[in-house]
Amino acid sequence: MRIGVLGGTFDPIHFGHLWFAEYARERFNLAKVFFVPNKIPPHREPPKATSKQRYEMALLATLSNPYFEVLPIELEREGISYMVDTLEDLSTYFNTDDLFLLIGKDAFKDFLSWKEPHRIIEMAKIIVGSREAGNFLPELKKFIKDFENRIFFLEFPFFPISSKEIRERIKRGLSIRYLVPDLVEEYIIKNGIYCEEECKDVK
Repeated sequence: MRIGVLGGTFDPIHFGHLWFAEYARERFNLAKVFFVPNKIPPHREPPKATSKQRYEMALLATLSNPYFEVLPIELEREGISYMVDTLEDLSTYFNTDDLFLLIGKDAFKDFLSWKEPHRIIEMAKIIVGSREAGNFLPELKKFIKDFENRIFFLEFPFFPISSKEIRERIKRGLSIRYLVPDLVEEYIIKNGIYCEEECKDVK
């Protein structure tokens, strides 16, 4: 069984995440795509929303897709969230070596700074989404060449959207309609997430 894994802060989850996961699922015939919200990201600033809020938003966002599932394994783990530990757990739990790690191109540029990148590429093939154009450093180019049979670049029509932009729009009282699923928008407004004051003024 081919399993996709998409990690991130999902602060908040948006249509860009969902579309990347769905496009990769179809192209690589993935039986499931697991969304894994991290607790303490090693390469990003701490999330604005709580672990519980980000997990619940991810659940709401994936509710209608039977191929999507949200796993709280990094939220339940103490300390910094490392993908190598998550893949170890998943490969053991599902007894499979057919894991596919989904990574945006901007995040992939820093892949060699991740914990045990060579162990990650042993456990999972990597699908890199073309979210951002740019050149790779020589070390990463060599890594790609060394593992060209395990790294796939997926050109897909992407949403020019980021969680940071969504948070900024909420702060300014601007609409986030069509950027996140309706249930996620309702959850953000109801719980007053990302707002300086109440979210009632969000259009």
